[in-house]
Amino acid sequence: MAYAKIIDIDDPGYFRLKSIDQSQLKQFLKNPADWAYHRLNDDHKPTDAMKFGTAFHAYLLGTSDVVSLPEGESFRSKDNQKWRDEQLEAGNIIVSYNDMQLLKRMKEGIEQTSLMPEYPDYMEIIEQGTKEQCIEWKDRQTGLMLKAKPDLIPVGTDYLVDLKTAQKADAESFAKEVINYGYHIQTVFYRAAVAACKPDAFDRGSKAPSTMQFWVFEKSDACDWQPFSISDDNPITNLAATSIRQALLGIALMVKKAKEEGYAENTPDPVDAAAKYALRHGFNKKIKEVSFQNWQLLTAENMLCDLAS
Repeated sequence: MAYAKIIDIDDPGYFRLKSIDQSQLKQFLKNPADWAYHRLNDDHKPTDAMKFGTAFHAYLLGTSDVVSLPEGESFRSKDNQKWRDEQLEAGNIIVSYNDMQLLKRMKEGIEQTSLMPEYPDYMEIIEQGTKEQCIEWKDRQTGLMLKAKPDLIPVGTDYLVDLKTAQKADAESFAKEVINYGYHIQTVFYRAAVAACKPDAFDRGSKAPSTMQFWVFEKSDACDWQPFSISDDNPITNLAATSIRQALLGIALMVKKAKEEGYAENTPDPVDAAAKYALRHGFNKKIKEVSFQNWQLLTAENMLCDLAS
């Protein structure tokens, strides 16, 4: 059995790896053409939400220094511009003063929880664990190369940890986000990544992860937080595994079709060739009659009744 490779690499290097990550699988499941476009074009600038997410992970995990100007300061002055250039050159992450206050409240919240005897020492779990480690492995069924970068692999446990921010951190709201953003797919994918490594990797002993914990922090006011888990026996797990397999088989089929139709001739990477095939073909362009579920017809009927009254 060939074990996964554990690679020390920064974020730009990770994104340059041609292997497929869980985000690509989720894109493929929504629309193969959109997956193809994103894979072949790297001109997408991070949104403000993405930038805050990067700072949030770095600040809580301690993987990079996160800094800000004092309250009321701006980068109009030469001194502050010089400070900004020095911080960027040092690899630090610059955020606004207001975002810095949010980050501080988030970290203070988990620090306070860690001091309570009825809860685990979450800060110790972070400090002792492996953070943002790149893992690359081959899917045995399709031969496709995969990659993952879990937020946190704790020492000697059977779970992984992913940090999330949200507008609301209550159970009902997070369950909706799991479905909307595919966190169940991320769970199964990351568990597979760590399970593909040597048993003694990350000081975990021989335990394959059976659970993903999500530590969810609200992005306003008190920045309260709470942890959730998606375990191996959760009904959503089987759906996630099926979705992952469906996506991998779909990409593998497009690799085959791309080769047959000549897309691979001038494209060394077979998955890039598959992306070119997917981008060229897209949706089936044959006309299809629109079909409606009963509840949709009932909604339309009720709208008609409302207008009539």
